[in-house]
Amino acid sequence: MRDPLCIEEKCREGIEYNKEFIEENREEIKSFEEDERNGIQRKAKDNKSLIEGRYLLNFNYELEDINAKYSLGEAIHTIEGDFDKALIDLRHIGENEVGYLNLIWMISLGILLETDKKNLVSLAKLVEKENMNDAVIDFLLCASDIGYTKMTNRYYKENPYAKTREIIELAQTDKKEASKRLQTYMEKEWFKGHYDYEWKNAHKEPGYVGYWSFETAAIVKILGLDDTSLKDNNHYPYDLAHYKNEMKFKHIDLSEYHYEDETEEIEDIVEGIEHNPALENIIPPKWHSLVNELIHDYENMDDSSFYEKYKKTIGIGQVWFLPQEYEEENEQKNLLGSLIVFALTVRDYILQLDYKEDLEDYIDNLKNFWNGSETKLIQFMLENDQNYYAWVPKEANIPNMYEVKIESVDVEEVL
Repeated sequence: MRDPLCIEEKCREGIEYNKEFIEENREEIKSFEEDERNGIQRKAKDNKSLIEGRYLLNFNYELEDINAKYSLGEAIHTIEGDFDKALIDLRHIGENEVGYLNLIWMISLGILLETDKKNLVSLAKLVEKENMNDAVIDFLLCASDIGYTKMTNRYYKENPYAKTREIIELAQTDKKEASKRLQTYMEKEWFKGHYDYEWKNAHKEPGYVGYWSFETAAIVKILGLDDTSLKDNNHYPYDLAHYKNEMKFKHIDLSEYHYEDETEEIEDIVEGIEHNPALENIIPPKWHSLVNELIHDYENMDDSSFYEKYKKTIGIGQVWFLPQEYEEENEQKNLLGSLIVFALTVRDYILQLDYKEDLEDYIDNLKNFWNGSETKLIQFMLENDQNYYAWVPKEANIPNMYEVKIESVDVEEVL
């Protein structure tokens, strides 16, 4: 077992279940393809979409199997077949998206398994299709010497991935120091940086198959770093990092790159919250227009129309699944503060935690949008089992946002 937190019996059961699901999906794909050739449409959704959806499901099962088999301690050559099948499925997913983590893991596995470069080229095309601007992905693809030249200085997920830049830059001048930084990153930062993905207690769930930082191992392989200190780390795939050693990499010096998007696009920001100017003290200017419109609509639209407009954009469809539920809850017209909190949580200004979760574990994920101003931490007190936090200017002193009470949080006590 490479990951002692995995339950072997459950992992093996999961692999068997996945095998059955994959085979069922393949049979359905054949059936839908036959229907398409014969002009038959049996489902509400078109055959092409159904086929592409089944390929995406199979890709997810195969990537899960790779994690499970590696965690179980299986010989690495056994996962190469799963990787190849996952690549084939990705060619048939149409406009479906696979997401950041799946993409970076597939690219990294391609490097660690030393797949044919044409496969890395096909993965690079997926990155372009999904418009994935991420410095780690760009570094991996550029270093693979496949003709990929795009390099950004942005990170799709800043915490923890922005920290990899320090490792890469240190490696240019001092590989020993880079290895020390690598050890700190893997032992203290990488896994914790994914707590917002609900990884912290995932090992307690029956479907746990392990979490491996394939991209860190790929970076180590590219840079030629000493990773012996991580041999027993249950998130660093040491055996994969040393599986093959024939692939040649292009030297990448980050300081030599002209970043295509070094400065963010200037947003059309309309400052001022006309309907409640006091909120300008705790809501960054980039969201003034949103909040202003939200207040206006809440006060002027009927509940059904408001729900339809905002059920996705501010996430209320996840709080009240039906418009009738929202209407009942809003009978007293006393939800505006909560709705603003939901809107700003969706936009990553406010950090939402379950009551069981410790703020200390997640505070690094809380973004500060106040451009270097001195800030303090506040909590929005909603009547549910969730906790909501944000950084605001230190001088801000707003006791409440409509029905939502606001309290200051002592950061030193948290840490």
